Amino acid sequence: MTNSKVLSKIAINQFLAARKTAATQIATGVLLCIISAAPLLLLISFTELGLFKLSLEMMTILGVIVLLIIVAIGVAFFIAADRQTKIYEELEYENCQLVETELAKIKQEKMQYTKPYTAMTITATVLCIISAIPLLCGVFFTKVLNDSQLDQLMTGLVAGTLVLISIGIFFFVKSNIIMDSYNILLQTDDYTSKKKLGRKIMNKYAALYWLVAVLLYLGYSFITNDWQHSWIVWPIAGILYGIIEKILSLRNDDTAME
Repeated sequence: MTNSKVLSKIAINQFLAARKTAATQIATGVLLCIISAAPLLLLISFTELGLFKLSLEMMTILGVIVLLIIVAIGVAFFIAADRQTKIYEELEYENCQLVETELAKIKQEKMQYTKPYTAMTITATVLCIISAIPLLCGVFFTKVLNDSQLDQLMTGLVAGTLVLISIGIFFFVKSNIIMDSYNILLQTDDYTSKKKLGRKIMNKYAALYWLVAVLLYLGYSFITNDWQHSWIVWPIAGILYGIIEKILSLRNDDTAME
């Protein structure tokens, strides 16, 4: 670790402002990536159910085009967020110090943010839980549709599930990035000196990790044409990323104790 850096009041305010802007941008990017498959699923479902007269191949191609456009917009938000926070990136991985007056101020701001943070977390949790409702609604059509039609309807209902999940994840991501901003400055929770080292190691490979995730998602989807199920790559990739980062942090704790 390098020596601790004492942050000025101006630097602190600029850091928090940049992180809050980036929080919305990153959350929007994640939302778009998750929801990107929804139009494709709807087009496939509606076509198979006879609601569209164009061929399935044409509608699938149209859906993939829309998917790629939405993902591209999402990536643009990620790039914009990276530009916002790039100059403050070292604070996530290096020690920092605050003068007593600024330390007290940041602690107070963190306490004030606890209420909106809790509200967004509750909203996100509820949305993720009820995201199963669109799929469960398919049971009401079991006596109206045959098995093939019901399968196609379920494909369309997955789009509704994706919409609810994406909105829930938006609130999760935004609220946690803002809360993490305070933790970075205070060096608490997931941003203690030891855990910052784990994040520094993981950050070296983050871009490669997510590029591989995109490659797996698109590769599997195009090869199998199983777009209605391939979206599961994203939540798995997110959870796995957190697990790897946690393992690195624990490993650093063990090394420090030795």
